[in-house]
Formats: sequence, structure tokens, C-alpha cells
Amino acid sequence: FIHSCVCRDKPPQKIHMRDTEGNWHWPFVYQMESEFDFNTGLTEWAENTETRYPIRFFVKGSEYRFLGFTCDIHLFGAPGTNLNLFGTNASGQDVFSCILYGGRVSLMIAGITMVITLLLGTAVGMISGYFKGAADLILQRIIELFVIVPSIPLALAMAAFLPSDMNATVLIICISCVLAFSAWGNVARQIRGKTLTIRESIHVRAAVSLGASTPRILLKHILPSLYNHLIVLATLTIPTTIIAESGLSYLGFGVRSPYTSWGRLLGEAQKYSVMSLNPWMLIPGAAIVIVVISLNFIGDALRDAVDPYMR
Repeated sequence: FIHSCVCRDKPPQKIHMRDTEGNWHWPFVYQMESEFDFNTGLTEWAENTETRYPIRFFVKGSEYRFLGFTCDIHLFGAPGTNLNLFGTNASGQDVFSCILYGGRVSLMIAGITMVITLLLGTAVGMISGYFKGAADLILQRIIELFVIVPSIPLALAMAAFLPSDMNATVLIICISCVLAFSAWGNVARQIRGKTLTIRESIHVRAAVSLGASTPRILLKHILPSLYNHLIVLATLTIPTTIIAESGLSYLGFGVRSPYTSWGRLLGEAQKYSVMSLNPWMLIPGAAIVIVVISLNFIGDALRDAVDPYMR
């Protein structure tokens, strides 16, 4: 995403619009220079204000592969110097690029988990609410086994059984399944409650009296009435999953190399020495907070929009 060179533990660069003489310019950065302090044993960084390096879009840099094509165009950069808006980590990787790449993985896991959770929870909830009786009793006891156990400890217990040498791509799918199996119970209970109400409605009773088959009643009459609620559940499940995945990766049971995620980035900053000397390594936590709060606001807005009693 950003054209920059390897430079370990480099602090975030400041974007300037005025030089040292007070003149205004297009946004630019100064080159960061390091010097080792033998008294403290720390590396000190300072800006060299002699030369300005304007920030440009679509600059050429190191080659990379995107969708099977080899390209050397980066979104933005400062030709002539390194550009690290959020600094670099101990491996010299740009933290800003890691946040963007890790966000892709975190959102991918959240999306897969959301689909599995809604499919499983909706199917079990509809069957339990429509048939009632013995089927409802058995399914509710199964659901309670998943609901009474906190989601994070349950996900940790299941993630601990994943092999350490598992392929990274397969691991992402497995983590999504683990998070889905720890969260589908609440969805199933909500869908069951909705189904109990809908099955007594006039149009469902009319379909039953006309001899409609059970699959047709479930798919054509009950399921469409759940769409509004499922949309709200989807927007509220994603932020919950992001937090759960971040917790797993932070504890070392989630995403592994060569992939990264916001939780894995925070896991690299859990040492006190890193937090005290390189506090910019905590910036991925801000990304989690912003995305989760935004998605919760969207979920609340959708819930108000689809609720007829809120109009």
C-alpha cells in the first residue's frame, strides 16, 4: 500500500504543510534519521529539515503481486525517502500497511463466521420453533450447552485442537468455524422466538390449511418474514466476531504467519517494553475500536429502521 523501505522500530512520521521558515507547501514529510544513544542504550529519531519530500499518489516502488499480476505502483508515498505514517515494527514492516492487510483478514473471518452462524442458527431456530414438542425440547437443550459456556473460553478450547502446522488459508476457515460454533446458539434462540410468533400468523395458517408442504412453509412463508431480523443480526454479529478473533489471535490461538490480523498485531505489542518504547504498535487497537463501534451504530440504525414500532 505504501512505498517505504525497511527500517526497524521507526516512529510515525509527521505530515507537514509548513516548513521551518513558515512557508506553506503541499503535504510533505521530512526524512527520519536515527542515532544510537550510548548513555541510555536507546535509538533516538529526529527529522532532517533540510529537504522536503512531498507526498504523491500512485508512486513507483517495490514490485508485488495483485490478482495474479505483477505491479510496482503503490497507493501513495514520498519519493526519495521512507514514508511510515504509523511507524514500523521490530521486523521493519510498515504498521499502516499491516493494519490494512490485517483488517482484510479480520473482516474475512468475520464475514465467513457471520454466514455460518446465521445459516446454522436460522436452520435450528426455525425447526425448533415450528415443530415444537420433542424436537424443540431436544434442540433447546443442545443450544443451552453452547449458550451457558462463555464464547471466548469455548472458542479457545476448540482452537487449541487445531494443528500448529495447518495451512494458513485452511486455518482461517477453521477459525471461522470455531467462532461460529461458539456463537450460533444465541442466534438460534432469537430465531426460534420469532418463528413461534410467525407460525401462528394468518398467512402461515392459510398455507397449512391449503396443504402446503413443511419445506414450502418454512422457506416461502416463515423465512421471508425473518429477513429484517437476520439483517440486523448480521450487522451485530460481525463486530462481535472481530473482537473474538482479535482475542484468539492476541492469545496465540488465531491467525498465524504468513497472514496477520488486528489481534495478531496487538499480540506483538503485548510486552511492556514494546508498549513503553514503541507505543505506536497499539494503533491496531484503535482500528478495532473504530470498526466495531461503526458496525454497532449501523446495526442499531438498521434495527430501528426495520422495527415498525420505532417508526
